[in-house]
Amino acid sequence: MPYFAVYAPDYTDEEAIQRRLAVREAHLANAAKNPAMKVGGAMLSPNEALDTPDAPKKMAGSLMIFEAGSYAEVKAMIEADVYWTGKVWDKEKTVITPWVSPKPL
Repeated sequence: MPYFAVYAPDYTDEEAIQRRLAVREAHLANAAKNPAMKVGGAMLSPNEALDTPDAPKKMAGSLMIFEAGSYAEVKAMIEADVYWTGKVWDKEKTVITPWVSPKPL
């Protein structure tokens, strides 16, 4: 089955982090049960995360790799996620694209 990369940046309004944190446990529990998601995690604000290792980490979105039969399957999984329905991920900026790895996952 093919792989798909999902880039899902968060909305940038002031309430975005509160929306993320409010549904985070449900998001993580659902992700742990989804065998199609091979790897995933939060993207961090590069300036804070990379320039100063001891700086607080600011979550800025999610990056995931799925193994699925089609783009439509991955899109349905993303749109059912509480980060999507809870207005955490920016719906206009989220990208799902085919992905190839030189190593098996």
